Amino acid sequence: MNVALQSEPTTDVAVSTVAAPFRQSHFVSSPDYNELVLALLHQAADSGDRDSQSKLGAMYMAGDGVPVDCQKALNYLRKAADAQDALALYNLGVVCAHGSRYGVEFDPARAFACYLKAARLGSNDAMNNLGVCYQNGLGCVRNLHLAFEKYREAADRGHTVALSNCGYMKELGLGTPADAAEALRFYRQAADRGCLEARYNLGRLLIFSESRSADFVAGWEALRRAGEEGSGDAFNLMGCIEYKGFRVPKNYLNARNYFELADKLGNPAAKNNLGWLYQHGYGVPADVSLAVKYYTESAVLGYASAQCNLGFLYYHGIGVPRDYAKAQEYFRLAANRESFTAMFNLALLHLEPEAGPPDQAKAVALLKRCAWEGNADAKVLLERLTRG
Repeated sequence: MNVALQSEPTTDVAVSTVAAPFRQSHFVSSPDYNELVLALLHQAADSGDRDSQSKLGAMYMAGDGVPVDCQKALNYLRKAADAQDALALYNLGVVCAHGSRYGVEFDPARAFACYLKAARLGSNDAMNNLGVCYQNGLGCVRNLHLAFEKYREAADRGHTVALSNCGYMKELGLGTPADAAEALRFYRQAADRGCLEARYNLGRLLIFSESRSADFVAGWEALRRAGEEGSGDAFNLMGCIEYKGFRVPKNYLNARNYFELADKLGNPAAKNNLGWLYQHGYGVPADVSLAVKYYTESAVLGYASAQCNLGFLYYHGIGVPRDYAKAQEYFRLAANRESFTAMFNLALLHLEPEAGPPDQAKAVALLKRCAWEGNADAKVLLERLTRG
């Protein structure tokens, strides 16, 4: 029987740009809120007032002072959008970009068109989200130069998230020359304006940058502040640094403490990492049942490494009855999220006679993908299969 692989805690974290969210009205928290004002708002909306229609659309979508009603929300938003209300156009774009979350069909082309109109009417949120569209080819042809241009335009207008997104593009050299110092400048500006994602990215880049801008002490402090302000990603990364012993002495107990702080903030990666510690007894007494618990909680949240690790336990029958069907289910979920460790494990299942009829062709196809990504185990097994 071939030995499956697992995914341990890592400092190689995924980062990305951030889209601005649906803009709520926060009507209930307003001192002007009462039933009479709500009735007048309905009356004005029904008489064609676009501002009232836009507000009610946001209220019904979020359940702000009224019951959640996606259909009513869409009706009001569409009327206000047709009347060229910038906020309604922007919110309608968010709805179309997320589809099922708001009870509608995913419609990237409509989302892009709404953002474009709203941006022309002065919506900085929409300008930022146009950048997201161009970066990912959402409803348009992918164009990284235009993505950076839109982020920069929104940032110049004072949009905080767009500032952070400019930092990301500068860090990776997407649509603009890579420049770590410039990336840090953008992250600092956004962090100083209260952007939590930017403060996390500032700390991360200060610690891991290979440029002269690197500063571990300042980066650690930025991560600490981000964690205290609610970033589970920041506490989780601090735990991974302690676990790996990256520029600090390896300390499993400190790693556990940071993972637990991140877990309290609902961070799925931290749940997976706690599972890893309990499975192997790093800094805690080994407890496979607790490992299963943490892996399962993380897997339910869609975290690929946890899905892979849970599949590993079912594949080998560690802490749970051996169950190749469940192992395959979890490996497949993780593989669909581009986990090459899970793809390797799926290949093993295709070669395991006890898991079903062997299918070497499927195994080889998966191993080739893993080998292309640099997986040494996949290269060895692939060579063995093609020789034999």
